[in-house]
Amino acid sequence: MQKTIEMLKTLREETGAMVMDCRRALETTDWNYPGALELLREQAAEKARKRSNREATEGVIELYTHANGRIGVMVEVNTETEFASSSEVFRRFAHEIALQVASSNPLFVSDADLTCGVLSGLAAETAEAARVAGKPQAIIDKIVEGTLEKFKNQKVLLRLPYIRDESITIAQLQQHTVAQIGENIVIRRFLRWEIIPEEK
Repeated sequence: MQKTIEMLKTLREETGAMVMDCRRALETTDWNYPGALELLREQAAEKARKRSNREATEGVIELYTHANGRIGVMVEVNTETEFASSSEVFRRFAHEIALQVASSNPLFVSDADLTCGVLSGLAAETAEAARVAGKPQAIIDKIVEGTLEKFKNQKVLLRLPYIRDESITIAQLQQHTVAQIGENIVIRRFLRWEIIPEEK
């Protein structure tokens, strides 16, 4: 009995899901904790998908400085209602996004923000380097594809591993938070500044 209560408590703390949802997930997976965790993440993703077309016009501008003021970040995160935007869960999410931007230095919020020029320029540069190295066309195509995917995984915020739990991405953290507050969340934009000392 004690183990059951501990599993419920831990699952609730980790996911923010309601106790009944945690219990159902554990029962569905025959009290397999990793399975229940994955099931709740899938359910959160489904809830986020259903809410993704709702307009999100309320929100916060989160400011964060790091490294004794040498790195500064400003992030706009929106949700549907003023009530949700003032909740502790939403505010914590906005703060975590600012921390992520400060730490990871992404260039884009989502794949939709990538311009064709950025990707085509990188693809052309990579293909040319592979051609100069004497690679056959079939290999060049794979190298280009891999390079573009790596670039997206390193520079698109929603694809990045969450700095506090690298087993999930920022997109999954966003879905989890949507499930918690019951409203759509949009990471609208961010800016990151860094003071880089001049080399002597």
